[in-house]
Amino acid sequence: MIKPELDILILVFGILILGCAEKIEKKDKLKLSDFKVAKDYSQFADKMENGDTLNIGVQLSMCMWEEYDQLQVTKLNDSIYLQLIEKRVMDDEPMHFSKVYYQLKNDSLNLEKMMMDFDINHQEKISSPFFIMTSPKEKDKTILRTTGLGNRGFNIERYQRIMFELYPMEMEKYRAEYMPPPPPIENE
Repeated sequence: MIKPELDILILVFGILILGCAEKIEKKDKLKLSDFKVAKDYSQFADKMENGDTLNIGVQLSMCMWEEYDQLQVTKLNDSIYLQLIEKRVMDDEPMHFSKVYYQLKNDSLNLEKMMMDFDINHQEKISSPFFIMTSPKEKDKTILRTTGLGNRGFNIERYQRIMFELYPMEMEKYRAEYMPPPPPIENE
């Protein structure tokens, strides 16, 4: 009589052990991403893994002008997407844009190449932050700062050209609203 009970007991333990081994094997297959903002920000398209997110605050304020963009870069299905989540200009209502495929990777108008031109070691507190980058899985943030007013103006223009490439219709509306053409010159 002990034999059938022993067989059932062995069968139950066997199922439990195999079930646990399968769960451990599945955990091992889930690879954590090696993407770290501080070292990989200027190569995010290559370094990000599927499911990674990079949040980028872009401080476009200068002199008496206040403007701020909030970008989100994600990698899904081996493709990089960028979304201008929010654009705040002065005290107006924020603008929101849709997610777009980031296809500027090899182009001269490229966010990564722009970031590479910043000196990450330039951290003087009197210098204005330009890019403020974070990842939801990291606590730290990486700040890239401009080195002066001329450098800031150059980087704002460069950034705006990239956004015009990614969001041509939306940015044309932005340009019409916030940067109207000068009035025509009247001949005397």
